[in-house]
Amino acid sequence: MTVKRAISGAFAGAAVLAATAACSVSFNAGSSLDRADVEQTLADALEKETGTKPDKIECPGDLEGKLDTTMECTLTSDSAEYAVELTVTKVDGLDVRFDYKVASTTKDGSTPEAAFDETMLEERVSSILEEEVGQRPDKIDCPGDLAGKVGETMRCTLSAGTDEIGLTVTVTEVEGTSMNFNVEVDES
Repeated sequence: MTVKRAISGAFAGAAVLAATAACSVSFNAGSSLDRADVEQTLADALEKETGTKPDKIECPGDLEGKLDTTMECTLTSDSAEYAVELTVTKVDGLDVRFDYKVASTTKDGSTPEAAFDETMLEERVSSILEEEVGQRPDKIDCPGDLAGKVGETMRCTLSAGTDEIGLTVTVTEVEGTSMNFNVEVDES
């Protein structure tokens, strides 16, 4: 008989990057930041925030270093396109700060299905287990991305020293690109 211990967790921030809140980026630009630099700065900020690098960022031109200047760029991730609204919020000499917000729906109006890539899932499960038991596993190995559908399950392996223990991740709730789930660790 296998005994399981259930641990609840949640995370938001789908692989599609659509769950990002308004965030800020600061750069030295002078009168404007050239298009390629805006695209790279935005891609780097999104990767740092979500752990997932966008497939592509396209902006229509240079971003003027003037307070309240706005620009809409296009983020492509997993073949879906999202609008990204940039707004210059601070200009102090050559230091320019802009906020960005990724739309929660694609440019064609569809809402992406919540899904979390394998790496994000493994990292989040490791963090939850560390919070719950006070020790981080050496490794969590999941076989792929987790679809955001209530009832969806995935078997993963927890490695701690020479021990390998199975665990099951079960999606319990999905709202937009946020997902709640339980982690059940096998006792033997």
